[in-house]
Amino acid sequence: MTVQYTPFDLIQKIMQNNYSYTHSYTKKITEADENVEKLQDKVGKFKKSVQKLKRYSAGSISKDLLESQAEDLVKTYNDMKNSSAKVTDPDVQKQITKLEKLFTDNEKSLKKIGIEKVNGKYTFDSKTFQEASDKRINELFIGHDSFIGQADRIMHKIEDSTEAAQYVVSNYKISRTQDYDAMDMVLAADVILAEKTTAAMEAVPADKLSDNTVQNSVSLYLGYFAKSVYHPDSGFESTDALNQLCHEYEEKLAKLGLTFRGDPEKLSFNDSIDMTTPDFQNTYNELFGKNATFGNKVLSYCKDIFAEIVQPDKIGVSIIDAQA
Repeated sequence: MTVQYTPFDLIQKIMQNNYSYTHSYTKKITEADENVEKLQDKVGKFKKSVQKLKRYSAGSISKDLLESQAEDLVKTYNDMKNSSAKVTDPDVQKQITKLEKLFTDNEKSLKKIGIEKVNGKYTFDSKTFQEASDKRINELFIGHDSFIGQADRIMHKIEDSTEAAQYVVSNYKISRTQDYDAMDMVLAADVILAEKTTAAMEAVPADKLSDNTVQNSVSLYLGYFAKSVYHPDSGFESTDALNQLCHEYEEKLAKLGLTFRGDPEKLSFNDSIDMTTPDFQNTYNELFGKNATFGNKVLSYCKDIFAEIVQPDKIGVSIIDAQA
């Protein structure tokens, strides 16, 4: 869930954390399971030994060559079984268990041709194999439902299950710290103040300015606006646009007591200005009335500057209650 802050709360948190913000998030990464890939290599080798014996027919090859293939079957099975112990995928283990049961079900017949389980591992005895009758060998290696025929079918399922289990999605918790410049954060706080005072003034109709209480509030707002809206040479593109906007409306701002002075240049407010005159009230309405172009642009630029400095999306933060 995205962390939510008001702009001022986020700025305060960054300042309290030595002008930095640490963002923790979970990233899903698809990666290959090394244990499955190692098993796939062993599966491939055992499958080849199974298929060699599956192609066997009575009298087609010498008994010595058949012995070599049977011995390879035992070796590759042991290697595959040993490798499978590190794989946790249930489908893979299910098929491996089926193959293990096939060996167990044929234990007596396999023993008669020299294949026997000793201490959890299958062994091959050459002498027993050479003495075994062709009939016993053929029963295990010839036919669709023979031991080797069934092993071949299971191997196809093992191969499919390892392919399905090869890639896994892992969740990694990552923490990143975004560092900020102290002066930039002061600027961010200022533009949020400018945004809030602009929004507050938009909520005050010009025809209410004859009221002393309203005048005091607007005087306070204009003072804050003057201190917070204009920042020459800040180095941010959005701030340049806001500064230019203020200069474009310089004459109208002057009618509200907002003038540019000094070197370096600052915007100041004359709190003795008469707010009851038609000129003040008309200008106030033009700049800060509902849907006024100037006020709306100030709000937009302030949001842009804050986003440019703080980069909420980059630190996984959602901004709420941006205006007063």
